[in-house]
Amino acid sequence: MDQLLYNELLEFVLNLEEPKENRERLEKARPYFGVLCAKDIMDLVDDVMKRVEDIDRVKIIVTRLLHSFNNSVTRKLRDFDRTIGPIETLLSINDTINSILSSCSAQLRRGSTQGFTQEMREILLDNVIKLGETIEHYKMKEYQLFPLIERYIEEHRCVSLMWAIHDDIRATILTLTSQLQSDSASLTLLNKTFGTLFFDVKSMIMREEQILYPNLLEFVPRNEIIALENEQFEDKKVESHMSSSEHTIVDLITGNPSVGQLIQIFNHLTLDITYIDKDDKVVYFNTPEHRFFKRTVSVIGRTVQNCHPPQSVHIVEKILKAFKNGSKDEAEFVITMGKHKVRILYKAIRGRNGEYEGTLEMSQEISAITQITEDKRLLDWE
Repeated sequence: MDQLLYNELLEFVLNLEEPKENRERLEKARPYFGVLCAKDIMDLVDDVMKRVEDIDRVKIIVTRLLHSFNNSVTRKLRDFDRTIGPIETLLSINDTINSILSSCSAQLRRGSTQGFTQEMREILLDNVIKLGETIEHYKMKEYQLFPLIERYIEEHRCVSLMWAIHDDIRATILTLTSQLQSDSASLTLLNKTFGTLFFDVKSMIMREEQILYPNLLEFVPRNEIIALENEQFEDKKVESHMSSSEHTIVDLITGNPSVGQLIQIFNHLTLDITYIDKDDKVVYFNTPEHRFFKRTVSVIGRTVQNCHPPQSVHIVEKILKAFKNGSKDEAEFVITMGKHKVRILYKAIRGRNGEYEGTLEMSQEISAITQITEDKRLLDWE
């Protein structure tokens, strides 16, 4: 696209927060509303994120951007090869999501015309729970698709925005679950919360199918997209990927285990480990039987900042800055994940002279540990 034209469009987009003051720019931009390609729109979103730091303001601007350029975004519905394994799966998931949303809409309409019953509330709750399970594919996007976008498309800030909206959708699902489990939540309140959910989820489907996937297929090698299906390492599956080097001996000064033995050691620890080098790149993660924070091979070589949702990146930056300047050596968090309580510890790794060499992230389930109140000196096997 002509740079002068692009700059005019960007100027219009950056002022979308103030529609009344943006009318002159609107008239200049209007002739081009229906001719932009998926890459043009991705570039505009990226430039918005480059210039606007507040993620909530970015969400408003980009939502209005997509509305303004709706004809460009949707003029070629799913105009790409659906048969590629991972893409076909993701599109099928979106079809399931649309079906769940349609079911929810039908129940809300019935409630408005016939009176809202406990049966309708239970059907809605079942659908919301099902939706929460269905959008697990967002994690696949965050940890597998996004790294590919980062590797092959130089300007890729838009994936951080998508991650932020993932988190919004997850939060709304939790809110709806709580509201539907309470008899005191009115139909008016539920309609409002469902409205937020419908808007964000349908908008996400449009962003995926009309912007993300077309760009992915245009700029990322086909073989790497296909390989995504075999990337997830869970439940010690890494063992089946060992090569002949597993018998190589490693001198650790206090012992000489083989590579294979080291892998077994790390994978049998009762905690998740991720190691980040001095340049903030992820260089290793273990694969214990039950990992709280999933990892895929795409994370290797990725900056740790890109491995976190935008809402928490500033915390990561603060920790790394303190580790690098030597003012701090560790940072600890404790969070609740369902029935689990998880301790997350970041530890600065330093060389012989105290120089910063990297960060070790360790996550451990501590519910059972915190309940220990007395010694256990006898073997209690039955």
